[in-house]
Amino acid sequence: MPKRVSRKKQKPKRPVARRPAKAREVEVVPAGSAFALEIDPRQVEESLAKLKEELVHWANKGRYTKVRFKFRGKQLLPDLPLAAVAAAEGLTFYWGGILRALIVNIAGKTVFDVELINDSEKSIVRGKEELLSGEVDKALECFREALAMERDNPRAHLNLGVALKLKGDRAGARAALETAQKLDPEGAAGAEAERLLKSLQPPPGAEEAPVPSQR
Repeated sequence: MPKRVSRKKQKPKRPVARRPAKAREVEVVPAGSAFALEIDPRQVEESLAKLKEELVHWANKGRYTKVRFKFRGKQLLPDLPLAAVAAAEGLTFYWGGILRALIVNIAGKTVFDVELINDSEKSIVRGKEELLSGEVDKALECFREALAMERDNPRAHLNLGVALKLKGDRAGARAALETAQKLDPEGAAGAEAERLLKSLQPPPGAEEAPVPSQR
């Protein structure tokens, strides 16, 4: 008779309990907003040329307005205008002081953190102030200015939607709020956008009144 092959019964695996993720507002940071720059004291000019090429690239995109240099987590200079640093003489001028002295005093290669920043949040704050003052058109200008600098900022889209809603442009408000919700689905901006979108929905069985044509 053939021998029976004993098979051990496998115990069913218990599902691993996962801890719920903490809710937090996701800050959308465009790719390329920060990068490390390694400088060899023997090849300073070559390193400066690479840095200038990178800064000109982002200055041409128009999304950033300032540049910040850091070394070992500490800011070396005040935030500098990106256009001025990327100019032909600008980089050499700013580099001629503390940055070049730091390279000379440090043996071996030096790594700087270069951060590209913009003033989109300042434009949003300005827009909110205009909105509270009843200046809807000026607020719209501020929010659109913020989006020109950082098109993926959910707070700019959210506030643009609020201003367009007050202006009576329901379709434009809905588009802006939907974008804010997509960009920040788990954060405060996305939650507020979702709440406002519900208020834009017409009552059941009712149709939205068409926008009167202007002749």
